[in-house]
Amino acid sequence: MPSEQRSKESLPKLAARVKRPGWKDPRLALGAALITASVIGTVFLVRGMNETTSVYVAATNITLGEQLTHENLKTKEVQLGDSLQHYLVVEETQLEQARANTFIEAGELIPQTSITSSQLGSRRPVNIELPTGLSEAITPGTFVDVWVAKREAGGAAYGVPDQLATMVEVSARSDRAGGIVGNNGTNLELLVEADALESFLQALANDARLTVIYNPAGDQT
Repeated sequence: MPSEQRSKESLPKLAARVKRPGWKDPRLALGAALITASVIGTVFLVRGMNETTSVYVAATNITLGEQLTHENLKTKEVQLGDSLQHYLVVEETQLEQARANTFIEAGELIPQTSITSSQLGSRRPVNIELPTGLSEAITPGTFVDVWVAKREAGGAAYGVPDQLATMVEVSARSDRAGGIVGNNGTNLELLVEADALESFLQALANDARLTVIYNPAGDQT
């Protein structure tokens, strides 16, 4: 039959068009490259998700002014993402130059803001409570001038402020923003020289009004 003969004659041409591509076919090479790239990308993604970093954790309670050592610290593998920059990374920290500028509870990760390289010397930490509105420039490591106004007789007003101390280092700051009226404010921890300590304690005991002013000269020391 003529039609059957023509069909048989076209089979070799059709087979030639659909034959399996050889290993040198560029389409096969491109597909293999895409698959390889996809596998490598997945491996790196999974590895990145599982990657941890060694940071320091307080092994015991660490008090203000205490030197950071391998005895009061331990290491921990963590995944903190972008927040890692806020904590002490083992490979990036020199312990011989670090001490606590605030109380650190055992088990806590060590924040960068909780350490300083300043020497405590004869200074002593004094905590003072201040109202809201304290300058944002006043942070741990900066210096302030402190003024005191004594409460006048009757307790309704305060006298003219006198300078109590100058160039006092701030070792810690804690802002409170509670919902209860009168519960807002700022707690500052100041490192007070021994010769000014008595005056500070008297001001606090007599419920005097303390005013703290940022001293930019401390940034140049």
